Amino acid sequence: MNETKLESQPMTALKDKVAAWLSILLDSSVLAVPIFIGAAWVEAGAFLPALGWAALALLFADGVPLTYIALGRRFGWVSGFDLPRRAERAPFIAVNLIGNLLGYFLLRALNAPDSLSTLLLVYVALGVTMMTISSFWKISLHAGGVGGFAAFLTWMFGPVWALTFLALPLIGWARVYRKRHNWAQVAAGGIVGISVTWIVLALVQ
Repeated sequence: MNETKLESQPMTALKDKVAAWLSILLDSSVLAVPIFIGAAWVEAGAFLPALGWAALALLFADGVPLTYIALGRRFGWVSGFDLPRRAERAPFIAVNLIGNLLGYFLLRALNAPDSLSTLLLVYVALGVTMMTISSFWKISLHAGGVGGFAAFLTWMFGPVWALTFLALPLIGWARVYRKRHNWAQVAAGGIVGISVTWIVLALVQ
């Protein structure tokens, strides 16, 4: 019995690390960096201008939420980076909505690549939806982000990018394994992320 427990400890430690890294690498704030740069590059046709536009968009898409969480950890209104308490989510999403709306209007005013302003519009629509659901149920924001990005990439760049949907079961397993969500919450997050993204893209194009 003890030998079995000892043998299982390295495997448990490995699973813990894999789940933690998947939660980090498949967080929307991390995924947004290459996706925003890539989308802007394809549309602008030159890397340096695309990098500048992407940096501006990411200031609102990533800078606002990360600043909110950093300040929240410092002053005590946020208990963890992945917002483990459902009550912490609505204020976080509301702040994001304001930032994303400001970013959207600024990018439109500056005639930035349409793909970036569209992404911020998706953020707004998804934020409203997730904030509404989070008021009564702890839906997975991670799965929503992964599903939304996979839907965007597939819509914008073709069917081969549907392979990115394979990230959904990975993030689902990680969030369930870390006891942040159950399978219903991660499945719902993925479905909502995909659906809202496709609706926004269909309306704006």
